[in-house]
Amino acid sequence: MSHLPIILFDFDGVIITQKALEYTASKLMKNKFYQWKNIENMRLIDFARLFEESDSKNRLVALKRINKVYKPFIHSIWRRNLFFIKFRRIYPKLEKFETLKPNLKEVLNQLKKSGMILGIVSNTSKKRLDKFRKRLNLDKFFSVFISRDDSPFRKPSPYPIIAALKELKKSINYSINKDNVYYIGDLPADIECAKNADVKSIALLSGHGTREGLERSNPILLVPDVKDILEIEHFKKFLLD
Repeated sequence: MSHLPIILFDFDGVIITQKALEYTASKLMKNKFYQWKNIENMRLIDFARLFEESDSKNRLVALKRINKVYKPFIHSIWRRNLFFIKFRRIYPKLEKFETLKPNLKEVLNQLKKSGMILGIVSNTSKKRLDKFRKRLNLDKFFSVFISRDDSPFRKPSPYPIIAALKELKKSINYSINKDNVYYIGDLPADIECAKNADVKSIALLSGHGTREGLERSNPILLVPDVKDILEIEHFKKFLLD
């Protein structure tokens, strides 16, 4: 028996806006104390995501990673340590202001009403994802939530998507057809993850990736905005029904 489309979503930049990370990056990059190097062509979100991807619930592990990735930008190790402390203190306090991306709620309502199966696959931590899951009532829309703590490897490895499909398979009584599974992301790593997992990839241009980078990653579709998900031909026939 076949199933309706399974649509998996990245989280940051696709479900929520990440304004807290961008604001924190902007604030700290303006601070001359850190004696910044090589940041002239860095976008705020790229700079912030270096922090997010390096962070860990283990403070010492996070500090080690961040010292490594920010070395080209802050040459002094003690300034990097202070940067780590400051960034970690600021952005969580601002995340209480994060919201769903504009137009997303209506899109999710329509997809869910049609019977499609929705999930989130993210490189963010389980603690952070669970916080947003509760505050934004995401269980109303999504049937599975995969964080970096639920998979042995992070995107672009296929394991996060594979973990999501294994979890979903427990709740349906038939095999999952990967030709009917889609992953929507806003970065080339998301598209690569989908390809590695052998599912269909959709690039969202209103996220934090660049058009050039997403085009080079060669997804099956590029959509300008979340509202355009409803115009995808394969989804429209189920929405019309």
